Amino acid sequence: MFGHTAAVFFSLDCVLVRGGSLSRLLEERLGLSGPSSPHTSGETDAARWKGVAEGDLHTQLTALPLLPGVAETTHWCWGNGLVPVISSLTWSPVGAHLADRFGVHSYFGCSLETSHGRFTGRVGDSPVLTDESEFARRRADELGVALRDCAAVGACPADGPLFDSVGLGIAFNAPPHTGDHATTAVRGDDLRAVIPALRNLAAARH
Repeated sequence: MFGHTAAVFFSLDCVLVRGGSLSRLLEERLGLSGPSSPHTSGETDAARWKGVAEGDLHTQLTALPLLPGVAETTHWCWGNGLVPVISSLTWSPVGAHLADRFGVHSYFGCSLETSHGRFTGRVGDSPVLTDESEFARRRADELGVALRDCAAVGACPADGPLFDSVGLGIAFNAPPHTGDHATTAVRGDDLRAVIPALRNLAAARH
């Protein structure tokens, strides 16, 4: 990869559904039950997926009422030397779908084991990462950029440590306690509302 100067870490789990969580909405539509906590117990959360068809997951993801402007924002990032990355912890099938759909470089995901097109309820072979900031540090290193030169866009309480790690933290439609960790706060009905703040970062890196 050539021409990039920084990364932008998007916490899409909270950003894509205004006032809610993409994971929660998806779980409701798939009928998942039981405790949900991939951050603390991957095996417990994976068990809830047992029997769910991969095709049903993608059908529900495609049908979710998501915030507009995501693909346009990631496209703008690529065109301005910024690498878009999904930083919110999610299961790999969800992260892969979102990355492909919105033109994102990579994602922070844990694998779910499958058999004959259905999830078995077990975690896959890849290790379960639980630290969003650590993932961002590793990805920045792989891209050859300094994490302090990068940006993060998020709205979840869990995004606070990531905001503290990057040079530009953008709280997008975030509650006040989340915004306290951010450099700036942006509100809007379209993710393209964060582009002016990112434009300053892109200009500074050139």
